[in-house]
Amino acid sequence: MKTTGTIGRHRLRGIVVGCGLMLLAGCSQPPAAAVATPQPEAAAQAAAPATVAPASEPAPVAAAPVALTEGMAYADLRTAVLSKGWKPKVDAQCKANVVGGNFAEVCKDHPDQCKVCDDAPELSSCSGDGHCLMNFERGAGEALAVSTYGEIADWNVSGASSRLTVKWWDPESIDAPATK
Repeated sequence: MKTTGTIGRHRLRGIVVGCGLMLLAGCSQPPAAAVATPQPEAAAQAAAPATVAPASEPAPVAAAPVALTEGMAYADLRTAVLSKGWKPKVDAQCKANVVGGNFAEVCKDHPDQCKVCDDAPELSSCSGDGHCLMNFERGAGEALAVSTYGEIADWNVSGASSRLTVKWWDPESIDAPATK
């Protein structure tokens, strides 16, 4: 008995797939006996111009509240905050607050140490032991403060692999307008 070669198997597979597709296509057509002859009234309605309802914008769906949790990755909180219309609040003193009073010299010699203030413009300050403060603003006078702990270099690392986690935030809800 002769075995089917590689080319033969591919042809056979193509034939089987092709036949299956033809069967499926045949199933989507109504049988000839099921097609009804239109009645005169139905024919008149079919001949009348169809009126199309004007396209309307879909009703806006209220976004679900975002659940913030202590210990979550800062990048995940940041994504949620930005999606709710908050904007980074730039602190002109970030480099002095993060690097120190001699930041100009340090930034010149080690620009990577100062880059985080440009990359995460909401960064306001960091302590020597890893606590940082980020600030956001929204609308007329709404302010959001976020405290983090860990490696500030992970400001944009999402999920469990991030070494920068959220400690607290104020106000408690990023969804509702702040009342302060």
